[in-house]
Amino acid sequence: MLKLKSLAVAAALFAAGAAGATTTLNAGSYSVTYDQTTSSFGSISSWFSSGSTVGFEWSVDPSVNVTSVGGAAATATFAIPDFTITVNPGYSLSGAIGASLGNIVYFLNGSGATASVTGTGSVSVDGGATVTQPSTALNQTVVTPSFGYFSGTQLIPAGAFSSVAVTGASITLTASGGSFASIGAQPQNKLKFEFTAQAVPEPETYALMLAGLGAIGMMVRRRQSR
Repeated sequence: MLKLKSLAVAAALFAAGAAGATTTLNAGSYSVTYDQTTSSFGSISSWFSSGSTVGFEWSVDPSVNVTSVGGAAATATFAIPDFTITVNPGYSLSGAIGASLGNIVYFLNGSGATASVTGTGSVSVDGGATVTQPSTALNQTVVTPSFGYFSGTQLIPAGAFSSVAVTGASITLTASGGSFASIGAQPQNKLKFEFTAQAVPEPETYALMLAGLGAIGMMVRRRQSR
């Protein structure tokens, strides 16, 4: 069952000083530490779990927009918060991590009007080398000749991990041509990251399981010896 927890509930679990720029969200199986000062996205709006799939998301602020008037190219780049995912005791994490964004609406008017959205960023797994992800264009869904939206998912390879740091991530909006072209986000648009989390049995659990298997083995041997 999908469990979506609001920011109002999350606020009770945030571990950060009132004047601090860095915020930590404890989501049970993992924690996310992020720097709100590196982005206009603000605080994580919600987090979720569905079976072993877990994740968190930001609402996209309406300030994420760009407009071209008269055909001149207009481009704007918006930073995504630097953040680090860290496993919490008693759990294991694994990927690939799915990074998705949607649905960002665009409007076009006039011959030759175009719009595009691309995203990129750098990733370090378990303190290893920082790898820059290739710039990826979001898919463009055409609803009418003058209206549609952008959305897409990029997989960040991670394998089994204890921590993943994402830095320097951003999305770039570009509009040009025609008499008018624009791209504009709305609060219902989401920037989401999801991955896999599983509980790891405590040593005592393994001991009890082994003891149980040993007892079963003894019972089987006794029956066979009769």
